[in-house]
Amino acid sequence: MKVFEVIASFLARERSGDPVFGLMGDANLAYLGAFIERHEGNYIAAALEGGSVSMADGWARMTGRPGVATVTFGPALTNTLTALTEAVRAKTPLVLIAGDTPAANEHFQYADTEGFARLAGARYERVLTASGLVETMAKAFVHTTATSQPVLLDIPFPLIGQEAEDRAPVRTALPRQAVAPDPDVLDEALGALLGAKRPFLLAGLGAVRAGARDAILALARALGAPVLTSLAAKDLFLGEPENLGIHGSLSTPAAYEHMGGADVLMSFGASLNNWQTDSYELLRGKHVIQSDIDPDALGKFGPIALGVVGDAKATAEALLEMVQEAGLERETVPAHLTELLERPGREAKDLFRPHTGDGFVDMREVALTLSEAVGAKAQQVSDVGRFTYSVWPHTTVDPSRWAYAGYFGAIGLGIATGIGAAAARSDVPTLVWAGDGGSMQGLIEVNTAVRHGLPLISVVLNDECYGAEYAKLLGVGSKAETSFIPWSSFAAVAQGLGAHGVKVTSREELETVAGRVREAAEALAAGRTPAEAGLPLVIEVMVDPHKVSRHPAVVPLD
Repeated sequence: MKVFEVIASFLARERSGDPVFGLMGDANLAYLGAFIERHEGNYIAAALEGGSVSMADGWARMTGRPGVATVTFGPALTNTLTALTEAVRAKTPLVLIAGDTPAANEHFQYADTEGFARLAGARYERVLTASGLVETMAKAFVHTTATSQPVLLDIPFPLIGQEAEDRAPVRTALPRQAVAPDPDVLDEALGALLGAKRPFLLAGLGAVRAGARDAILALARALGAPVLTSLAAKDLFLGEPENLGIHGSLSTPAAYEHMGGADVLMSFGASLNNWQTDSYELLRGKHVIQSDIDPDALGKFGPIALGVVGDAKATAEALLEMVQEAGLERETVPAHLTELLERPGREAKDLFRPHTGDGFVDMREVALTLSEAVGAKAQQVSDVGRFTYSVWPHTTVDPSRWAYAGYFGAIGLGIATGIGAAAARSDVPTLVWAGDGGSMQGLIEVNTAVRHGLPLISVVLNDECYGAEYAKLLGVGSKAETSFIPWSSFAAVAQGLGAHGVKVTSREELETVAGRVREAAEALAAGRTPAEAGLPLVIEVMVDPHKVSRHPAVVPLD
């Protein structure tokens, strides 16, 4: 067999029906052709190389399994830099398959592939010989599964036509392992929690992935402590009386009040990054206990009093068992906590009056309306930008089906990430939130959703400007209007790409499109195809650029 045939065979076994995202070129077209034609492989062709990596990223985040993308060499690879860096920062298990240029003197498309991987922060694996192909490919998949570090797998173009042996199937998927914490370290952590006057528990993405919700909530009740989450774990405790929402720059006044008087914090699978902690100012003077399955995460963003290496669920369950065995469970809720939790307006959703009117719609009202319409089982993905301060606190999500493409702070990745997420589930819609700037950068991939029949709903929050720059220009004494860009209609462009498109400029139009979203979700649940459900759909919402709050969750009625 030829190397390209072995690659195709390996991918067919490893993916077993799961998609490979990519864009064809000299380095990968031979094995992609064989993968598609001989193995009936599931190949999703992106419009842009970076889009293919974002799609693999979104697919992996929603499934918990490694995503796979493939591009050719040189400029195709360099076009993936931002998306690959995002996946690295998000700790997404992902393999990007590329390959060095032909063995020609001064090849005009040559790029330093290993240096590129180092720049993005990905692991680099190179297939050195045709005989070592299968082992190296398996090594890449095992590594990304075990560590959640993306891998750039370099299969040099000169090897593609060489002879190779297709060896027996090699196991590349590792079962998730719950790492138990050290009992002595847990003793110290429990002593601090029991001795605290006002403790609280913080759950992050690690808690979501570990299925630690119930254990953390039970521990909080045993300790008489409230619970908060990171943005990535948003709504994990929604509806529970102990819930104070998001910890950090999106916290509510009630949450800020408790954080201000708290003395001990224990986190479970939360990074405690600058957004979660307001550049660590929210944790100053507190006894911080950070638990994480990754030792490198401990104390990364600021000082901690104690670090616990362990799976979030295993750690919470072990602490709860220790409390129960010692008979130390609180029988009553502390008075200060009772007063706090009984206060109205603990949810950001209750802290505003909409300013919809005059041809514009309040983004907070849009977030409330459409996240309710799409249904509790839907997937939601967000780009980044000024709109997030209005959208994130006011949506309702399933934290296991929620992701934001903002770990690298780059706008424009949300739509492609959402398309990858949509490829993971066809029975529910995937709702993508993006600003106008990010949408203009990523909208071309809507055609990928059209071609592959994916259940995508993309919301474009169009204030016809670059929002962050709007505020920053004012800060340096310039006119905010310098940031304005009168875009073409996103709804019309979406229609040109083959999707459905609708423009929203009033509350009545918002209610109409919400009904359309609700009907689409019901159609998918009933087994109809995305096309039959009227998807993909792009919803362009016109927003007043002068009425976008940068901190809606901490500003009372405005």
